[in-house]
Amino acid sequence: MSNHQSLISNLQSLLPSSLFLLALLTACASPTATVAPPTPTASLLPTLVVMTPIPPSPTPLPSPTPGPVTFTLALSNAPGTLDPANAADSSALLITRHLYEGLTRFEPGTTRVLPALAESWETTDAITWTFRLRTGVTFSDGTPLTADLAARNFARWQTRTPPGSYAYFRLMFGGFAGQTDETGAPLSNLKLITTTSPVSLTLVLNRPDAALPNTLAMPSFALVNPAAWDEAGYGSPGAPSAGTGPFILKAWRENLIELERNPNYWGMPASPDGLIFKIIPDAVQRLTALQVGEVDGLAALSPQHYNVAESWPIRVEFSPPLPVLYLGFNQARVPWNNLDCRLAVAHALDRDRYVREFFPGDAERADTLQPGATLTETWTLDVEKARELWEGCTRTERGRPRLNLNLYVPPIARDYMPDPAGLGAAIQADLAAVGITVTVQSPDWTTQYLPDVQAGRADLFLLGWLAPNGDPDGYLCPLFCGRNAAFNSDNKGLPLPPDETLARLLQQARAATDLAQRDALYAQAHRRIFETVPVIPIAARKSAWAFRNDLTGVVLGPLEVVFFGLELSR
Repeated sequence: MSNHQSLISNLQSLLPSSLFLLALLTACASPTATVAPPTPTASLLPTLVVMTPIPPSPTPLPSPTPGPVTFTLALSNAPGTLDPANAADSSALLITRHLYEGLTRFEPGTTRVLPALAESWETTDAITWTFRLRTGVTFSDGTPLTADLAARNFARWQTRTPPGSYAYFRLMFGGFAGQTDETGAPLSNLKLITTTSPVSLTLVLNRPDAALPNTLAMPSFALVNPAAWDEAGYGSPGAPSAGTGPFILKAWRENLIELERNPNYWGMPASPDGLIFKIIPDAVQRLTALQVGEVDGLAALSPQHYNVAESWPIRVEFSPPLPVLYLGFNQARVPWNNLDCRLAVAHALDRDRYVREFFPGDAERADTLQPGATLTETWTLDVEKARELWEGCTRTERGRPRLNLNLYVPPIARDYMPDPAGLGAAIQADLAAVGITVTVQSPDWTTQYLPDVQAGRADLFLLGWLAPNGDPDGYLCPLFCGRNAAFNSDNKGLPLPPDETLARLLQQARAATDLAQRDALYAQAHRRIFETVPVIPIAARKSAWAFRNDLTGVVLGPLEVVFFGLELSR
């Protein structure tokens, strides 16, 4: 699904962390030292007595009131818009997260969801969802939040009114109102939006989706006062924000976006008093700005600067991984329809070496397609076993056939794969060591690579994947529920039936509303992938941030980072 691949770079840069890291950000000034007067020398004239009046005790000066504290973060790119529904770049998604809120939010440092503007929700079938909104919440212009206004946001996304890309709505819900597939079924999974009281919003889906709360925690589904988007130029410089978040937009100038604390925020007051996002495109200049104290932190630290903390009072931190790099098989092509042949590849690859040599110290070996998910066992590097499996699975009555196999390697670096050429050559060499000969192909990424992989012209292929909402459904179902042709497409590029056992597990998990039941089903799904080897996970990459080393209160998570509660010594 190429739309996922076109957005994966932005989704990973959105970086991590989480909500409400609650602590006070204060500025501390060192007291001025008081110098005592010199001790007077004794008089040499004993008959002369000088009487010096004792001055009254001086009135102590009042302590200065600490000024507002602002946290400044350097970003590489300016936001394209501050309309959360149409935000697609990492800067826009990061900034709007501080201005707006959705019905749900992510727990700090995790992909689990917590209540936000909805204090609770319920469903019995993962199709009909009822959200109870908080009372006493107002938008930054003073308008009270109601279920009707929330419903208008969903209608806006569904109908693309006013016009816009609404890319994440299409990505997560499948399409827009009125769009259908070849059978006439609606593309959008959002069927009906209703309100039954000022605080009750009900969403009815066309298909079960137990991951809906995760999806609604994404910044693109934050609620906006409808009066704002009715104004021309909403989301661009000069237009005010109209959210319920802990900050409001103060100024948007070229290369500088300034936020100030929302005095009417319904939740815990944010700390610091203000946020400044400073756009510095050059990586060296961003780092220099941090070193000299012009900024307090920076996003997307370049790998060549990971060692900066060795010589400067700077702290480098890595988020938990989000995207996963994998090697895929087209099982509709010989010999990948044979499990032993796929297992031969699994035991031939030195994945630990790939992580060491082709990533700049910011990745870990992946054993599943979902970071954080675990298995009790994994494929081990075993050259002899791989050679034996390969010889056995390719031997016929007439001997071993000549196989013209290709390995598709991206022609350009990807966020999940910084050195595709080096990695492709290493995989090719490891396969050759066990008797598997492949030809590396690296056609143009957009016009040929992705279409070729999806149309079944690749035997083996390297790609990356992530779930924009962090839910296991987003990691697994798009690949293995039967809609993706890359793993089993015939010579016409049409998908063959998926693994029925795996697809059934994933469909059951998508409809399960009990968390323990979902976890158990996804554990079985990961086990099934390990046993049937349609794909070999290789590496999960992290993102790097840098901060001044006296900054505390930052919690990095796999999906987002927010600066709601910091402690910063000045």
